[in-house]
Amino acid sequence: MIRLLPLALAAVLAQAGLARADALTIEGVAISRDVECEGKDVGIYGAQNEIALTGRCGTITVHGSGHTVRFEEGAGLAVSGIDNRVTGGRAREIAVSVTQNTVTATLVGGESPGRLTTSGSDNRVSLVLAGPTQLRVAGADHKIEWVRGEGAPSPEVTASGVKNVIKGKPEAARPAP
Repeated sequence: MIRLLPLALAAVLAQAGLARADALTIEGVAISRDVECEGKDVGIYGAQNEIALTGRCGTITVHGSGHTVRFEEGAGLAVSGIDNRVTGGRAREIAVSVTQNTVTATLVGGESPGRLTTSGSDNRVSLVLAGPTQLRVAGADHKIEWVRGEGAPSPEVTASGVKNVIKGKPEAARPAP
């Protein structure tokens, strides 16, 4: 039985390596790329990369500075760092942290609400709400604007911090999804 332990451990480690193979990582400076997600998680790291994500993505992580990212659909979106610009389609979970990031997307709710979480300072988020949603805003000087998509209720908002602006826009101002 003890002889089988190294073999079992090797099998578990091989499976863990295969699970990580499902993630796409883009890391560097000033890379310009189009990427088909195919349901995989995507991590974008470094600085000043210009990335277009097509299809349905898993969780999209953008970390660093000066990135420009476009996406069609993600299970989740996490943006951190400074001066990143992310525009896109639909996501159920959006987190924006650190400072001077700009995110434009459709926040999707279903049986459970779609959720936006912000922290840090001076981030800008513009949302189309599609279904029930929650907006959690903490930090300072954030500007969160939203417009309700057809049939979507107003969001549940929780806010703390200093000088945050959280407001709905008239439906006529609705950005294209």
